[in-house]
Amino acid sequence: MAKMKQKYLYIMGAAAVVVIAALTAVHIYYKDRWYPGSRIDGLKVSGMTYEESLDELKQTADRYRLTVKGREKGTLTITGRDIDLKVKSLESVEKLYQKQHKQSVIFSFMKKEQRNLKDTIDFSEKKLSALVKKSVLVTGDDGYKLMKPEDAAIEYSKEKKYGVLKKELEGNILDQKAFLGQLSEAIKGLKPSMDLMDQKTYPGVYQEPGLRIDDAELTRMQEKYNQYLLHWIQWDMGDNTKETMTPEVLKDCIKVNTKKHTVKLNKTAVEDWVEKFCLKYKTVGIARKFTTHSGKKIKVEGGDYGWRIDYDKEIARVLKLLKKVPSKELIEAYQKDPSDKNQEAMTAKLKPVYFNKAYRKDYQNPQNDWDHKNYSEVDLSAQEVFVYKNGKRVFSANCITGKPTPDRITRTGTYYVKEKRLTKTLVGADYSVDTKYWVRIMWTGTGYHWSKRSDWGLWSPSRYKVTGSHGCVNLQLSDAAAIYKLVESGDPVFIHY
Repeated sequence: MAKMKQKYLYIMGAAAVVVIAALTAVHIYYKDRWYPGSRIDGLKVSGMTYEESLDELKQTADRYRLTVKGREKGTLTITGRDIDLKVKSLESVEKLYQKQHKQSVIFSFMKKEQRNLKDTIDFSEKKLSALVKKSVLVTGDDGYKLMKPEDAAIEYSKEKKYGVLKKELEGNILDQKAFLGQLSEAIKGLKPSMDLMDQKTYPGVYQEPGLRIDDAELTRMQEKYNQYLLHWIQWDMGDNTKETMTPEVLKDCIKVNTKKHTVKLNKTAVEDWVEKFCLKYKTVGIARKFTTHSGKKIKVEGGDYGWRIDYDKEIARVLKLLKKVPSKELIEAYQKDPSDKNQEAMTAKLKPVYFNKAYRKDYQNPQNDWDHKNYSEVDLSAQEVFVYKNGKRVFSANCITGKPTPDRITRTGTYYVKEKRLTKTLVGADYSVDTKYWVRIMWTGTGYHWSKRSDWGLWSPSRYKVTGSHGCVNLQLSDAAAIYKLVESGDPVFIHY
């Protein structure tokens, strides 16, 4: 037992001698060297003598090169000479060295790294800033295109047939202030490289999109977008013709502002579409082929006869429907399966509201919308009126129309009979006349009627040029009575030269 204790004491003593020898060796080695883990502005000087560290520091400054790697394979290389890089203060290095050697080197092994001395490196911030501003990372060139960041967005998917989310575009536009700050720190630390795509190390060096695809606010906006989008409004135009406002149309009528986080219906765009729809089916004022009483074929355009959809009422109906949110069940069913059946379930079916109607619809030949068998004709050149019933001319009479001055002329065009009254008082700026057999042709006040004129005996085809009416078609009493009896409300009236 005593021999065992003696053996252990011998081993322990030997180990102590080895440790003391090792510590002594370490102290001797680091007596005039930097302790383990020492750095000066990022430069490792561990184990170097003071003189060696100064020399290495100067050489590093002289040969310093920093390579910046950016997005889209953009690069920037900065050398120490570009920015007048140099060692600023040797005195501070010496003070750190002396302070370090006031304590035992053993303590350095207890620390992961010795204190890093900073700000010993100096360079021209002005030259660095100018270099950055002129760099391809800031200016771009043919090989490096600059792209601004774009917010995540909502867009219409032709494949899915509803609004989907589009991922944000990071872009490669630098935040120059943030980049310069990070760049300066890297140079002060004598770092050889910077990878700007490492956003954890270099946060905020690039301008960032304001809205990302995983943002809850964007999801809310997408929901509202689809509530506007998923509408089908269908008009039955007759003659096996339908007109439909679809999501393909509505995608251009929804205004998304990712900056303000708003989704709004673009009323102007909706109005423009409805206007085009109304004009597509409008026949009021179009040129109509017409065979006159003399057999001459002419075209008569202008006037107010024809089909005209009531634009104001259709706009009001459309906006009301678009603001009505479809049920969640219908939206989800359609998004899961955009079939004709699910589309049909979300379709509002309407019949157009007309401001003006004509005799018939002919979408192959729109000018053929009038009753070719029942109408009347006013030939301004001949100063005659003709009435046609059941396809035959049944009546004709002389007339006196408006004096050809801007305020009294009888306008040409295709009109229609709007009202009939046995008696009416015609009132103008300088007249008030009681008349009979009033047949209104224009809302402005033009119509067929008896006129108690004293110059009927002087009638001629040119009489209207001298003593013409205020725009009406003046007739003798018996002629006015005949026309009153023959024409019906809605009958076309062709007025031409």
